[in-house]
Amino acid sequence: MPRVPRAPAVAALAVFLIAADASPAPLPTPAIVSGTPQTVHAYVAPATSQYVADFPKPLVVRITGKYDHVRFSCPALHCGLHVADEANTPGTRVNARSYDAVVKNGTASLQIGLATDLPSAVSMVYAQAVDSDGTLGPKSAPFVLSSQ
Repeated sequence: MPRVPRAPAVAALAVFLIAADASPAPLPTPAIVSGTPQTVHAYVAPATSQYVADFPKPLVVRITGKYDHVRFSCPALHCGLHVADEANTPGTRVNARSYDAVVKNGTASLQIGLATDLPSAVSMVYAQAVDSDGTLGPKSAPFVLSSQ
């Protein structure tokens, strides 16, 4: 005859399974509000061998939860991301290809330009949630930007 588990053992197993699933919620994926796709004419930057494309529409994402920043980045090699008015844009420069924009009222936006080695290029700029510890969210929202 098969052995029937006792109630305390079943209850302990249920508590263990619930506790094992109590991991923190992942950071949400930012939802694109506007700014993609965009196509502009690139120009040669003075005193460099790069082409610069300034995009007229800001990249805007919506984010839920208590996240202070959204990181906009262009991960491709030889891609430089510059902020149109960095001195007056709330946020922090991370490196030559990334900028952390401040979230206000659930949205983050950034007016950008890209510098590349090619006169015609399709570039992807990604937006990711950043928590207060600086940890990036697991998913990103892609913006498609091209220059000719």
